[in-house]
Amino acid sequence: MEKSFEIQGMTIAVTNVNKMLGFYANLFNIEFHKMEMADHTLYSGNWGDLSLLLCPAGLAQNTATQNRHQFDIIVPDLDHILYKVKQYGGQQMGEISEDELYRSVGVYDPDNNSMVFKQLNG
Repeated sequence: MEKSFEIQGMTIAVTNVNKMLGFYANLFNIEFHKMEMADHTLYSGNWGDLSLLLCPAGLAQNTATQNRHQFDIIVPDLDHILYKVKQYGGQQMGEISEDELYRSVGVYDPDNNSMVFKQLNG
């Protein structure tokens, strides 16, 4: 059987480097390491098994004002993560919704990239 695909890493083109570093480092306990490339400073770290790279938008030649991908992230305590989102420059999108499986809510990081946090019910 052929091996299935897996995601090894993700790069986010960032505008507000310091705010984005603080947001991702503090929310997800990521220890970032500084890297130099073509007169730009990038930051890499591990988000669980995923390699995360914060790359200046100028180097990435990214002119988008918001992400083109959105992640759903399972969290153990939705209320606590929302507190940390606001503490580190993020913003809640609307109200928390609930269905039989999850309590969930969308958030923006400091560069207005959206993601959804979900907490399993029960």
